[in-house]
Amino acid sequence: MKYKYSYALDSGIPLGGIGAGSVEIRADGRLYSWTIFNNGGIAEKNEDRYKYFLTEFDSFFAYENEKTIRILQAFDYYFGANPYTIPWIRPIREIEFIGEPPIAYLNYDNKIKLKAFSPFIPLDVKNSSLPVSIFQFNSEKNTRFFFAINNSFEKGKIEVKDDMIIFKGETSSDDPRYQGNLCVKVIGDEPFSVAYNQIFDFWDDYRSKNLVKKKGDNLAIISSKGSNVTFIITWFFPNFVLKDGRRVGHYYENFFNNCEEVMDYVVKNLNYLEEKTTQFHDLFYNAKGVEPWIVDLIGAQIATLVKTTWLTKDGFFGIWEGYFDTSDQRKVGKYPYTGGPENTALNTIDVLLYALPGVMLLFPDLAKNIIKDLSNRALKEDTPEYVIFSLAFPENLMKYKEEVKKDPTISTDLKKLYETIKRIVKETGKDPKGRMPHYIRHSLTVDTYERIDINPEFVLLYYLIAKYTGDRELLKSVYEVARNAIESIMRTQTMDGLPYLTLPSGIEWIRYVNNMLRANDAHKILGYHSLALSMQTLDDWSWLGFSPYVSFLWISALEALNEASKILNNHEHYEVKDLIEKVNKYLWNGEYYIDWYDPISNLRDNSSNASQITGDWYVQMLDLPEFLDHERRKSVFSSIMKYNYTEEEGVRNGSSNDDITPLGVKLSIQSKAPWSGVEYYLASHMFYSGFDEYAKKILRNVYERYEIAGNFWNHIEWGARYMRPLVALSMIYAIEGMKVNMLNNEVIIGKSKDLKWILLLPTAWGLLTVNNGKMRIKISHGEFKGKINGTLVTLRENEEIEL
Repeated sequence: MKYKYSYALDSGIPLGGIGAGSVEIRADGRLYSWTIFNNGGIAEKNEDRYKYFLTEFDSFFAYENEKTIRILQAFDYYFGANPYTIPWIRPIREIEFIGEPPIAYLNYDNKIKLKAFSPFIPLDVKNSSLPVSIFQFNSEKNTRFFFAINNSFEKGKIEVKDDMIIFKGETSSDDPRYQGNLCVKVIGDEPFSVAYNQIFDFWDDYRSKNLVKKKGDNLAIISSKGSNVTFIITWFFPNFVLKDGRRVGHYYENFFNNCEEVMDYVVKNLNYLEEKTTQFHDLFYNAKGVEPWIVDLIGAQIATLVKTTWLTKDGFFGIWEGYFDTSDQRKVGKYPYTGGPENTALNTIDVLLYALPGVMLLFPDLAKNIIKDLSNRALKEDTPEYVIFSLAFPENLMKYKEEVKKDPTISTDLKKLYETIKRIVKETGKDPKGRMPHYIRHSLTVDTYERIDINPEFVLLYYLIAKYTGDRELLKSVYEVARNAIESIMRTQTMDGLPYLTLPSGIEWIRYVNNMLRANDAHKILGYHSLALSMQTLDDWSWLGFSPYVSFLWISALEALNEASKILNNHEHYEVKDLIEKVNKYLWNGEYYIDWYDPISNLRDNSSNASQITGDWYVQMLDLPEFLDHERRKSVFSSIMKYNYTEEEGVRNGSSNDDITPLGVKLSIQSKAPWSGVEYYLASHMFYSGFDEYAKKILRNVYERYEIAGNFWNHIEWGARYMRPLVALSMIYAIEGMKVNMLNNEVIIGKSKDLKWILLLPTAWGLLTVNNGKMRIKISHGEFKGKINGTLVTLRENEEIEL
């Protein structure tokens, strides 16, 4: 006997709406990681993050055809079947699984086909956040299909109708399932539903044709006949609760009151929901002029928007930085590798720098929600955080100690403390007001304002979203926040006009000095600043002085703010020419920009950083004045391929193989690791710049690494389903040569080679065809008014134009 086995089960296609929870169908045909109950990795309360009320062992699909019954899973005999007492029920021998988010296609033994999906319609937030999973089975013959599922409520009841089953249960108010219910419906001929306590009893009764409508409340089986049979699962679980006890619920609660209402809506609109989802899928995946494997890589990240997002009843949209996948069996054992934040980490700005441009292409309203929310979280005066961050600067701390020596009650009188701090920062100029937060933690509060790269990154994200969506109100309302974000760093952490990094600036240095002195807070004493004010997205890697990564983000943010000021008729203007010359002077080595250089200590890190010119990527996306020419980009990209890229590892963040850094500490593994999110960014940047072959080489390496063991839809960094790889979606614009300025109602499509692929516009999407120098656009959804390549057009759904 010869078996050929391939382990490909680490991830699958999550089914469910954005922010609605999900269930994941994988290559073995089983349903994994049920997080529809406000549980698992999306939950904020730790006690709920380890609760799973349904697992891959709690449901199955099956079919009966010509007196044979097969469980539609490539798994052991299970669900009552066994080769001894019930040999007439067997598992499937083989499944072909094609995962193309938002759809999964399964072919069982070349006899049965399944299309599994949830509605996913770009620009349509309501229908893309529905709590529903849809399973459409197809057979060439008239076939009876079954779906069996255990009751997710310990003290639950199953309501049985001919074509629908409803699960309800009694729970306490602190249970994530509280006031919730789950529905399953079948669409087909001769439907029936039954509820049993034991699956064995069901099989016996079914074989003897003596089915009982209700024989218990432990599990339900729903069935129907036909060559095309559809099962629909809907849910309604409103008890989504924060750590502080507030119930924030789900966006779907604005439209429905229970799973039956969701079901009615889905059934009534099923043709539309399937048509639009399939239309988007087909436009995306049936590309010509783009290699299918590249399209697959980009599309895989759509799964993250379903798997790891919050969309609360009031419209707050959050993306987990990394997913702490408590359903992953490899979390227990000697070498678990998914890791991730054990506590809430949403909308991390330095990671959004990469991820949000991709999200914006699909759901610009959700991208705007993030910017609006973050703009309200800038560091403000008369807050405890303002005191702490003001005193992180030694100039302020010294003056405070002088004041408190004279009047010790300053330290215990909050009003007096606030007044003292404001007076001190006015004298020193070291005022942290306007610093932007790192990420949103538990109870929708802010974790810290420490990081130096966050402020320019927020400015770039703000202007990108405003410019691409044409939202002048957003441009105007957030402008002062963006300007204050820049001014805050200018006041406190610049030298020669560039952001200047001081210790502590990375976890590797913090870890070393804390261990050296055997004290958790040693870094607060030994660093120049008492807080890690110079951290950045590569936060385990300690830098000092000037870095190209932070400097180019800074310069591009200044240019973005200059452009915003001009549009709003404001007079603020920042000169950048001298800054570019200084970056070249301090950091250019003739091939690339070295990782960092400190002109005071004269220490430097000569390694190549894969993200060194990320700011230039934003210059190209925003069509800002360029500070790097083609030859300089070519040299940088060539150096990254030479020093950072290897066939076995992909693109490592840093090129150094030294064990000890110039700061005298052990080099972090983070600098030696490849992050697929950074690799995707690089590919996007390279496509924009015309270095397609470099980009494809990098992407091929990512493809092969993540194809192994089924990681394809589950990219790892700080946790599973990491947010940064969402940057892959930005490659669509990069490959098409898209530049968008909806503040002027103008779109430029620069693609010259033959191409047929999806076109994502801020208010519409459809098909872009480039053939022999001629361009044709057909709108499939929405409406677009504006200039495309200089031609004024108005295009509605199903209309097309040749340019």
